[in-house]
Amino acid sequence: MMRLLNRCFLRTGLFALIALCSSSLSTLADDHRSRIIKTETIQPRIESVTWYSQQLEQEKRFSVVLPKGYSPPEPIHGETTRKNWPVLYLLHGRGRHERSLIDDAEARSSLLQAEFVIILPDGDDGWYIDSPIRKRDRYESYLTELIDLADRHYELSPEPKDRALCGWSMGGYGAMHYMVEHPDDFSAIVTLIGLLDFPREGLPPEQSYVVPLQRFGEDRQDWLKWNSLFKADRLKQKSILLLTADEAFDRTMNENFSQKLQELQIPHQYKVLKGGHSFSVVRSGLTHMIQFGNDHFSSSPTKDTNVPSE
Repeated sequence: MMRLLNRCFLRTGLFALIALCSSSLSTLADDHRSRIIKTETIQPRIESVTWYSQQLEQEKRFSVVLPKGYSPPEPIHGETTRKNWPVLYLLHGRGRHERSLIDDAEARSSLLQAEFVIILPDGDDGWYIDSPIRKRDRYESYLTELIDLADRHYELSPEPKDRALCGWSMGGYGAMHYMVEHPDDFSAIVTLIGLLDFPREGLPPEQSYVVPLQRFGEDRQDWLKWNSLFKADRLKQKSILLLTADEAFDRTMNENFSQKLQELQIPHQYKVLKGGHSFSVVRSGLTHMIQFGNDHFSSSPTKDTNVPSE
């Protein structure tokens, strides 16, 4: 009898241990999935979101600028209806972060004129690519993860016609790279002093940028697959605005990209602002970006008949 009781106790204890381990593993898995940790209001209609990135295995942040009239979804008759807000993802330049534009009064004022949601990720110095050298730096996959998370949390439209990309400097490179790698997900793109014909060598003096080998590697032939110029044919039927500046080192890169689009007979806008590769040019470029976005989201992207112009 005692032997039978001992067996029962052992079996019960084993089941309890298995249940405890399963619960612990489930909790551990939950701790390492993509999720929003907290949301803070830092300005009227501007939020800062702290979240956990499964791709980078660390906490990250992104900022959100909400349009006038935005309100979170409310349950109606027990069901939550999607608002499907149009959205633009705005990628920062090298050495900057997700609040660089938010913390600048002039830039912030421009962003608040948008009639669409703006998401500003923190891209570190990752160039928004899955680096072939630093295998753990999966910034393209990280961006996909962030987009999926923001889409759900802010009830953003899943329709490509309601989704756009923008970036400045390094972020301009990242936005164009992401667009040509995910052309079915977006209908419009704006780049501000973006490094478009990049990475590469052979540009004129003062019109080049040192390729970060720790990100892209040393194989010059391999650079071709990272240069969006060679995938520009994927931009057909997109609304495109390229902004550079008359004294910016990226001007030749932008001229090359615009010329490639012309060769492919892809309509686009190409504008040259006054100034260099600087934050002041980004400030002035934001007004063009906001107007472009407001116009784009109020009409069909297939109606874009813009031609290159200065």
